[in-house]
Amino acid sequence: MVRAPTSSRRRLSRRALKLALGAGCALLVLQPGDARADDTRPVRAGGSPYRLKWTYDSALVALGAAGTMTAAIGHPKPACYPTCEPPTNMLGIDDASVGNYSPQALGLANVVVFGLVLAPMVINAADSRFDGWLEDSFVSLQAVLLSSAITQVMKSAVSRPAPLVYNPIAAQSHLDSPDAFRSFISGHSSTAFAAATSYSVTFWKRHPTSPWRFVVLGVSHTLAASVSMLKVRAGYHYATDVAAGALVGAAMGLFVPVLHSDW
Repeated sequence: MVRAPTSSRRRLSRRALKLALGAGCALLVLQPGDARADDTRPVRAGGSPYRLKWTYDSALVALGAAGTMTAAIGHPKPACYPTCEPPTNMLGIDDASVGNYSPQALGLANVVVFGLVLAPMVINAADSRFDGWLEDSFVSLQAVLLSSAITQVMKSAVSRPAPLVYNPIAAQSHLDSPDAFRSFISGHSSTAFAAATSYSVTFWKRHPTSPWRFVVLGVSHTLAASVSMLKVRAGYHYATDVAAGALVGAAMGLFVPVLHSDW
């Protein structure tokens, strides 16, 4: 007569433990979309417009990290250094950048690109009140990481000397930078446009009827373009370098959010 209630309590305890473990796992991976029985349901109002999938996202992050780490590979200076001459078959838009050099422009470009990555996350936190903010931030950072991976692989494959290499007054510290001989494609441009585009898509999805979405789109991409121009002025890139970087960054800034929206 005493065993029946005890057995019942044990079953209830086991069920409660399973529920607690399931909820804990869902919270640990911070992916509420995976906890739904019907994964095709729309995201609830006010939440993130994105769904994360641990299996896919871990693979994408690993791929992005592996590509980005190619920057750590040794990149010896070309045999012509320090008497390298500009190529004779250079495009006209690139020829105009030969010899550019401005440490001030480089410093400003670094500040603006850092702000473009950080500011959208801060603004989105205030806008969303942290409802879905982690998912939004993860998608944006993943877009930046993947664009960085493509950028670093291209830099290593092409090994193009930057315009400042042909400027006799360029500081030795800048000539010793690995990026002085890896200008194609522009990492600052790809990062800036990945951050600007991904946040523009996020804001558009969160506020599909707001007139401010055009302001966000215009201001963010104007700042991204300014980063590209500053890097050209700094002597680290040609026009084709920053154009290619902008295309890669914008593509990843659009591709990654859309990919997560469809899952």
